[in-house]
Amino acid sequence: MTPSEITPDILVTWFGHQRWKPETRKGYRCAIHAFFAWMALTGRIDRDPSESLPKIRRPHAHPHPCPDKVIITALCHANNDEMIMLRLGAECGLRRAEIAQVCSRDVMEDLLGKTLVVIGKGDKQRIVPIPDDLADMIEQKHGYVFPGRWTGHVEASYVGRHVRVLLGDGWSTHSLRHRYATATYMATHDLYLVSKLLGHESVETTQRYVALPDSRLREAMSCVKLLVT
Repeated sequence: MTPSEITPDILVTWFGHQRWKPETRKGYRCAIHAFFAWMALTGRIDRDPSESLPKIRRPHAHPHPCPDKVIITALCHANNDEMIMLRLGAECGLRRAEIAQVCSRDVMEDLLGKTLVVIGKGDKQRIVPIPDDLADMIEQKHGYVFPGRWTGHVEASYVGRHVRVLLGDGWSTHSLRHRYATATYMATHDLYLVSKLLGHESVETTQRYVALPDSRLREAMSCVKLLVT
């Protein structure tokens, strides 16, 4: 079947048979719409069949920061490498794939202290402040902090598995990242800064990482409470 033979009903039926998560479904819809819009704009087809595709809403994800007491308990049971994994997630906000490829040469030092060059999604780099003692632990590795069995570095799944076992009770590497986002926002009240430190493309994404502390919620409640005499 050629693109000119695709009808709105065919697209809707095809989408209906896919068992995708909302994020994946939204991505495919955007790609298909862009393709057929270009086909229509250049005169290759008479009408864009993707125009009738319904919009896809992603469910709002709630922040899930790992509690500090859980992290501290995990650190007590961790070996040296696992300790670095946990701290890179909780104190630097790295994704598990970013943790896996950390190298000693990624540590830099300036007048304000030490920072870490992080290679994020799409090979985009960002600079993240890092505690001096953690930077020292990384520099002592003289190469990849978590080397692969034969060459290169370990897979992201390797980091995720170790962290998940240490934290237990359903906590993951991503929950450490949520903890970092929440703690940083509490200290700075700057959502844009948190977004840059996490390597997000938009602040909208960052909002799903920051959990508003109970104390802030109670402060808000005290401001709206009616004083009845």
